[in-house]
Amino acid sequence: MKRTICLLLTFIMAVSACSVMHPEETTTVSSKDVTQVTTTETTEATTTTTTATETAPEPTKAPEPIKFNPHVYSKILSDEFCTEEYWEALYNCIDALRAGEDSFECKSEKAYKFATDEVTLGALYPVACTFVKGSGFKDGKAKIKYKIDKDEFLERTRKFEAEIERMLNEAIRSDYSDFEKILGLYQYIGKNFSYDYDMEDSPSTDEFGNYACLMYKDGICTEIAAAYAYLLLQVGVEALEVEEFSKLCHSWTYVVLDGRGYFVDATWSLTSDPAFDVDLQYFLQTDEERAEDGCDVDEDDLSLVHWWKRDYDREKYKATDDKYRFLHDHSILRGIYPEEKMIRYYTMMGEDKEYNYGDL
Repeated sequence: MKRTICLLLTFIMAVSACSVMHPEETTTVSSKDVTQVTTTETTEATTTTTTATETAPEPTKAPEPIKFNPHVYSKILSDEFCTEEYWEALYNCIDALRAGEDSFECKSEKAYKFATDEVTLGALYPVACTFVKGSGFKDGKAKIKYKIDKDEFLERTRKFEAEIERMLNEAIRSDYSDFEKILGLYQYIGKNFSYDYDMEDSPSTDEFGNYACLMYKDGICTEIAAAYAYLLLQVGVEALEVEEFSKLCHSWTYVVLDGRGYFVDATWSLTSDPAFDVDLQYFLQTDEERAEDGCDVDEDDLSLVHWWKRDYDREKYKATDDKYRFLHDHSILRGIYPEEKMIRYYTMMGEDKEYNYGDL
């Protein structure tokens, strides 16, 4: 009896096993289904990766280096007297000088005289001042005479342009705002230039004027004011030298910031030591403050404008906005922080302060 039951159980288990393992009833996954699953998983992974790439912040790009600009421009000069014909003649002259050529195209004798005048070149292409001169104009052609060997002159231009680039890139960045450019170059001159107390002993023209001031980092007030203006024009900031010889006999610089005129006296920023901080007393001043310093603001002139147009309206270039007067109680600049749009400075009493210019 027991044997019969065991045989019966064995038979039932065998039948059940065959039923589970029968090939016709086995669940299978086709190659098509496998492809669909794989594709779905891959697409999901790819989508995730693409989304992550699109939302990832781009790396900050370094600003482009500042390049020397042979064709600086002043809107003030254009407004007062410098026609398109004058600018064209000047730029043609500068291009010819940089290439060592002996002539350039020019539409009129007046434009020729403007382009080759020492005062014009001293302000707008200083390396050529006193070393070249115009030697005649006829039928749309202006001639140039070099006062030194032409190869020597070309080497001077290369060194000059390289030095201007070096200074600009050391002092400021190409992505600076106008405020940062004006302040950065003011600080640079204050720390790196010095006053030339021995100017009277200078034996040659190579040791005075805007060119010498820029190359050798020293000069008197008129040279420092002109050098500062030229560096600002290089980076697109309106700036011209101001002179006043009736009372104080002094020069400084007129700058335009946010459509308003201000005075900057870079001579008084000189520290005589790069380790010293720069005084902000003479940065972005008004006519009233210039008068308080002893200047005759009724007799000051934009020197390059005055040279070519004696009867211009001085009232157009008065500085009346006192927005920055709070800096002029002998505040000392600690540093400029462009990322934060802030400068840090301290007072004569030793108080540390900040000024946020982010809304400029």
